[in-house]
Amino acid sequence: MSISLEPAVPTPAVSIVLPTVHPWPAVAAAVDALLNQETDCVFEILLLDGSGAALSESPDPRVRWLEFPGSDSFALRAAGIAAARGRIVAITEDHCITPPTWVGTIVAAHEAEQTLVLVGATMNHPDSAATAIDRANFLLTFAGQTRSRLRINRQRLPVPTNISFKREAVRDGVLPPGTFEYAWLAQMRESGALGVANTVVLQHRQCWGSAAPSVHWASGRSYGATVREWPWKDRVAWWLRVPLLPFRIGAFVLPDLLDGAGGVPATPADLFSVGLLIAANVCGQVHGAICGAGASRKRL
Repeated sequence: MSISLEPAVPTPAVSIVLPTVHPWPAVAAAVDALLNQETDCVFEILLLDGSGAALSESPDPRVRWLEFPGSDSFALRAAGIAAARGRIVAITEDHCITPPTWVGTIVAAHEAEQTLVLVGATMNHPDSAATAIDRANFLLTFAGQTRSRLRINRQRLPVPTNISFKREAVRDGVLPPGTFEYAWLAQMRESGALGVANTVVLQHRQCWGSAAPSVHWASGRSYGATVREWPWKDRVAWWLRVPLLPFRIGAFVLPDLLDGAGGVPATPADLFSVGLLIAANVCGQVHGAICGAGASRKRL
């Protein structure tokens, strides 16, 4: 069953895919922000629930609540993309707060741009700008995708947050778990189908605290596992470049750090925290390239 904000319209203009591994009501703030969009556009919200926990309260009837107990974020995004009915599919996360104009700016951006896939900018929420480790988490995750520096190039794939794409970008409507985040986005970038939309902005509110290094280790391991599937020449080239990897990541993050994109001017604690998370990510990539992803994706 599909329930949108205007159920009488069979095809929503926008489908919003919102995966969560946290039980309700942890996702309530993200859902409320989506339900309060200031737009005349018809859209649907697909809440992909992998928590496996009983709901403590009923979700809003305007939300398509699809449960996949035990699934990680990769599998949930894939399920959401397959279930989406809109001509535009937008991806957000359970800890992101969308401004009231988010859906409207997505529609306007796709009407103005012929590019199939658009990446929007992300700002750090004040709640996750209070400590150096959480600021570092934001900077390392969204380097090059901030409001002041939205730049997607060969050095980095966009984070699967605040991304929207026209339905025809996914021909059969289905992407296997993990494909959207890595292989598909890489293909879109290499083919010139991926562009940027500076007007599409959301806030990232994520407070990992002392757990941040383990999260970035898991993120690195998940990416490193994809290296195992590359052609052998590309794998050899990747391994030869591993000693330079910390410096390459640091060079990409440093401009955002110095610009204060984390939410405050850079401090020595920010530099230390960024270095710590870079080390965790690089170690995770090497481990993933040797041993595979394992259960790392379930930790993201």
